[in-house]
Amino acid sequence: MQSDPLKNGLVGHWKFAGDARDHSGHENHGRPHGVDFSAPGRSGKPGTAARFNGVDDCIEVKHHPTLSLGNKDFSIATWVRLDEAHDDVIGDIAGKYDPVERRGFNFYVTASSSGYNSHGDSRHLHFGIDNAMEESWRDCGALHPTNTFVSSLTAHDGRLYAAQADALGDGSDSCHVYAYSGGHEWEDCGRVSDDLRQRSAYSLIAHRGHLYCGTGQQDWQAAGPELCNFSHVYRYVGGREWEDLGQVGRNYRILGLASYKGDLYCGTDVSHPQVFPDSGNVFRYAGGQQWEDCGRLGEQVHTFALMVHNGELFGGCMGEIYRYLGDRNWEYLGQPLGNTQVHCLEVYRGDLWAGTWPQGYVLRYHHGQKWENGGVVGERHERTTDPVNEINDLTVHNGSFFAGVIPRGEVCRYEGGRQWRVVRRLLANPDYDPHQLDSWARVPSIAAFDGKLFASTGTCRGCPQERPHHEAGRIYSTQIGRAVSWDRDMGSSWNHVAAVRENDRLRLYLNGHQVACSDSIPASCYNLDTAVPMYLGFGSVDYFSGDMEDVRMYCRALHREDVATLASQSAGDSAW
Repeated sequence: MQSDPLKNGLVGHWKFAGDARDHSGHENHGRPHGVDFSAPGRSGKPGTAARFNGVDDCIEVKHHPTLSLGNKDFSIATWVRLDEAHDDVIGDIAGKYDPVERRGFNFYVTASSSGYNSHGDSRHLHFGIDNAMEESWRDCGALHPTNTFVSSLTAHDGRLYAAQADALGDGSDSCHVYAYSGGHEWEDCGRVSDDLRQRSAYSLIAHRGHLYCGTGQQDWQAAGPELCNFSHVYRYVGGREWEDLGQVGRNYRILGLASYKGDLYCGTDVSHPQVFPDSGNVFRYAGGQQWEDCGRLGEQVHTFALMVHNGELFGGCMGEIYRYLGDRNWEYLGQPLGNTQVHCLEVYRGDLWAGTWPQGYVLRYHHGQKWENGGVVGERHERTTDPVNEINDLTVHNGSFFAGVIPRGEVCRYEGGRQWRVVRRLLANPDYDPHQLDSWARVPSIAAFDGKLFASTGTCRGCPQERPHHEAGRIYSTQIGRAVSWDRDMGSSWNHVAAVRENDRLRLYLNGHQVACSDSIPASCYNLDTAVPMYLGFGSVDYFSGDMEDVRMYCRALHREDVATLASQSAGDSAW
């Protein structure tokens, strides 16, 4: 009798048929933390899938020699169903990764959340391995010769988009969005607004299958009725066309956008002494060109950052952090460690983190009004009389947690505890002086795309220049270990996903089809052995939010035919 090829090399098989037991014969049984095993699977029958709540549910699989990956081939495959209503970061399908040693693999679903923006609702699939490998950074070009600031980077529908802060001239060359074409090339997707007094394409997000952009004036010192008009939000139609969704309150900058429970939210900033009742508030899109006022974060008139986490919407402003309660109500969550501005929020390893000014604290949220100091990023305080560190972006990619920082234009990596390390200074201004604001440099936006980490640069105020510094207003990329990604929305129905390490390549499959393949990998450099447990439904991004069925781990590379067979199986075919 011929053996079943799908049993060859099987070292873990968690059917989730009412429990987390391993059916491979190797007794790699899972220890559930929470997890609802009564969920219906693809057949619709209760008790055939595991439901993960996205908050604290996961399954821990103790390390065993059969799960030692080393330099060898391996594969992991499963069925997942993701939630339709977006109110949390989706999170990790599986991972066996040591964040201290930066060794292991990560398999997860997430979306872009660059700059001050929350995660979009587009569900992108990522798979990566690392062994603390460092790579050089590659120059990916600039958007416009006189632009000095790239406001936002966002992956949407298989492309990477970049928002331009400004350009010299009458305004016709400013406020554009571009799409990456490879190498140093960027395709002009048009001026977002027909109003030449809207100078900056500021915020970007993917929401309900479309790309949205909030406008404003990047140079906050120039924001006001003398030089610009009130800000709008626009939806990308395609080519070089944008649809005007209307003015959002009486504000001169839309700093952050969020996709939350099916609705589009935006945070506004007036940046001018003349303040109106709807200045600096958060708004929800109501259709057409109408926006519903969702209230103000305390008494603040500057809403910088928005982020979804564990079913809730959070906002950061002038030092204070709030949670949305509905209608026009926000709950105060504190002003941690005396910071005066909260510029970004992100989710890392299941927790909400905040990046601040001027000390450069990165803070981890506990509960109530309690925040933990996660370290200082940026200029050492002894070099300057006053602290001048601002965290412009926080991003997770392939197991690592990154920050983009003022005043020295640096990308930094979290090393655990309160430790951060500079990975690369992307804008090395030779005239830098910690006491001179116009000499400062930023990394405004960091995003994952095509298995790589991209980061943009900017001068402090983003003012256009005839001959900018050669590193200002550019985009750079690097490899963090090796990774592949599917940068299109997976949707909310059941999908079969598989991640494969095969010789010197990583391969990613969706519903039986290969959707990504890495460049050649020096296999000897990627020994993934680590004694940490493997987790299903948890990892470097977040606790998984959704349903999972029939997880399989192999100590070999699945062939295309193997993956296609698994993806074509009817519900209940994994009963052996």
